[in-house]
Amino acid sequence: MNIEKKGLKLKFCALALAALISTPAMGAGVLYECDLNSKRANGWVSQKMAFVFEDSGAVKVIDSVLLNFEIGPMNARARTSGDVSRLTWNIAGATDSVGQRVPTFSYTAKLNLKTLGLSVLAKPVGYPQRFTGKGSCVKRNNAKGFPKSLR
Repeated sequence: MNIEKKGLKLKFCALALAALISTPAMGAGVLYECDLNSKRANGWVSQKMAFVFEDSGAVKVIDSVLLNFEIGPMNARARTSGDVSRLTWNIAGATDSVGQRVPTFSYTAKLNLKTLGLSVLAKPVGYPQRFTGKGSCVKRNNAKGFPKSLR
């Protein structure tokens, strides 16, 4: 799967910013913008990922895999214990690089809210393959740090 397309980073930043500022009240919510080192290039774990924790408790995720399949931001389930938030979401009906349909791809991310470290595991349900990535995040409470053209 070739998901690293020209202009994808700009589209990603625009969607992440839109997700942050579209929360119910201005200043509500927190965006975690994350950079990951994936074990496999052009795989199922993006090099860039973002999570929006809304004040209501809802969490949204966006990455290049979701953009590749034109899904857009997706709701994730979050369970927080201490400083670690465990996030899970699924992608249904994806197609791999050889055109084979994968009924469900299951994602689990562990975000340390104190150190801002992130680990991600992606697995096609019912298959033995595992795709992983580790990295770090930047916590954003507003649009500061985004290109001015996106604000």
